[in-house]
Amino acid sequence: MDLTYRLVNVFAESHDPFSGNAIAVFDNAADVREEDMVSIALQLTMETVFILSVDGQRAEIRHVSSHGQGRLAGSPAIGAAHVIDGMLGNPRSELYLSGGPDTEPITVQPYGKDNWQIGARAGLARKLKSSPQILASLVGLPMTAISDEVMVIDSGRSGVVLPVNTVEDVAKTHLDARMLHSYAMLLNTEPQVYVWARKDAETIQSRMFFGPGGGVLEVAATGSGAANLGHWLSAHGETGKWRIYQGAAVGRPSVLDLVVMPDDVVYVGGHVNQIATGVMTIY
Repeated sequence: MDLTYRLVNVFAESHDPFSGNAIAVFDNAADVREEDMVSIALQLTMETVFILSVDGQRAEIRHVSSHGQGRLAGSPAIGAAHVIDGMLGNPRSELYLSGGPDTEPITVQPYGKDNWQIGARAGLARKLKSSPQILASLVGLPMTAISDEVMVIDSGRSGVVLPVNTVEDVAKTHLDARMLHSYAMLLNTEPQVYVWARKDAETIQSRMFFGPGGGVLEVAATGSGAANLGHWLSAHGETGKWRIYQGAAVGRPSVLDLVVMPDDVVYVGGHVNQIATGVMTIY
């Protein structure tokens, strides 16, 4: 079986082909069994999208991470939309992606050159009542570094959104895996922490940590984290547009565009770089 694929980087810097989140997109996967999709993603050790069918502006796809089949989220949806747009001759039209019977479809909209955005899922925000000492210990910072209300945001994937005073505080953040998982269990939330600070009125610096398999990893860019930040801003009465910089600490600088509108309407988008194509021959 020969499967053609494209390697794309989502939430990338337009001038740096190797920035952003790496996604493999297979564009002729109608005959691939779901168990083989998981095996291919494990072989590639990266988030992988399989395009099953394209009918006009609608497409059926599957998203599999190296941890198994997952929900359709920002990076894979935007990466798939970019590839599907190329398959259709680059009409730059709105696309409707279905990720299977148990996932919510996603609408992906073009803006700018090679940029795409999605509407974030509705979010529920609740203030954390933990002591400042515990919250500061969670991210390895002094209590004085926390600048505002810390919240748990649940928009399908829950996580802690923790604002700090300066971009230097963001850079100094470090998490202990055992404490992250204990804290997530205590709060009945996923082991996920999004730390951020304002660089200026329109620019935000962030880092995102999550805990697969009992450990802790930092990700280069995350649409869900940016969406949770959007819901945090909305909960505090803010609307507007921000550019978020993330990923430098892991050597994958990334850029996300965040739009927060009235009534808690949040959009997250970014640039896509296609860096390679290939054929996987499965014997």
